[in-house]
Amino acid sequence: MIVKKKFNNNVIMTVDKNGNELVLIGNGLAFNTRPGDPVDQSKVEKVFHIESGNNTESFADFVSKIPDWELNMTEEIINYGEQVLGVKLNKYLYLSLTDHIENAVQRSKDGNDLTNPLLWEIKELYPKEYSVAQYALKIIYKYTQVELLEDEAGFIALHFVNTQQEKEKMGQTMSIPKIVKDILAIVEHNFGIKLDRKSTSYERFLVHLKFFAHRVVDNESFPEDKIKMVQQLAESWPEIYDCVGKIDQYMQDKHQITINDDEKLYLMLHIYRVIKN
Repeated sequence: MIVKKKFNNNVIMTVDKNGNELVLIGNGLAFNTRPGDPVDQSKVEKVFHIESGNNTESFADFVSKIPDWELNMTEEIINYGEQVLGVKLNKYLYLSLTDHIENAVQRSKDGNDLTNPLLWEIKELYPKEYSVAQYALKIIYKYTQVELLEDEAGFIALHFVNTQQEKEKMGQTMSIPKIVKDILAIVEHNFGIKLDRKSTSYERFLVHLKFFAHRVVDNESFPEDKIKMVQQLAESWPEIYDCVGKIDQYMQDKHQITINDDEKLYLMLHIYRVIKN
C-alpha cells in the first residue's frame, strides 16, 4: 500500500489491492511521508474500510481532527456495540457518536443536561441498543470523569439504531419513539384504559408499532397480502375501527402519511388483542 493523501502525522488515506479506499491511523504513521510513499504498516493502529459511495476523504479529514483519547473512547463503545448487536456498524458512526458525546459532556459540565421525554419508549423499543448505551456511559466516565444522566443513554441508543437503518436519517429515527408513544396514547384515550405493559399482547403490539413506524417514515408499503377484511372488521369492531381512524388522522396531520388498508387491518388486529387483554 502507498500513501494516497496525508491528513496529519497520524492519519493517511490509501487503497488496498482491490482498489478500495482505506483510512489508516497510527502514531507517527504519516510523519515525513508524501503521497506515493509506501505505508509503514508496522505503525498502523486502526484501519477504516469505508463503504462504497461514501466520501472517504471527508471521513479521514474529520477523524484527523479527533484527539486520540476521544477516538479510543468512541472505538471502545462501537466495538462493544458490534459485539452485543452482532453487526458491523457503519464507520460514520464514529463521526456522529464522537460529536454527540463531546456535546453531551460539555452540556453536563455546564449544568445543561437534557431531559429525554422518550426515554421509556426507547428502552422498550430498542432494548439491545439501550443496553449498549448504558455501558457507553461507563466508558465515557472512564475517559472524561463526567457522569452523564440516564436520559443521555436514550439519545446514544438512537445513534446505534440509526446506523443500522440504511435509509433513515437521524431525524427520522428520532421520530419513531414519538410516533409509538402518540399511538399508544390514542389507544388508551380512545378506550379509557391503561394498557398492561407487562402482557404478551402489549409486547407484540409494541413490536408491531415499531416496525409500522419504521415503514411509514421510510415510505415503504406493507407487504401486500391481498387481505381485504377492513370493512368486515369495521362492522364487527366499530370502536377499534374508529380508533384506527384517529391514528390515521394523526399520521396525516403530524407526518403527512396516509395508512393503507393492510396497515389498518394489522393495527386493528393488534389493538383488539391488547385491549381485550
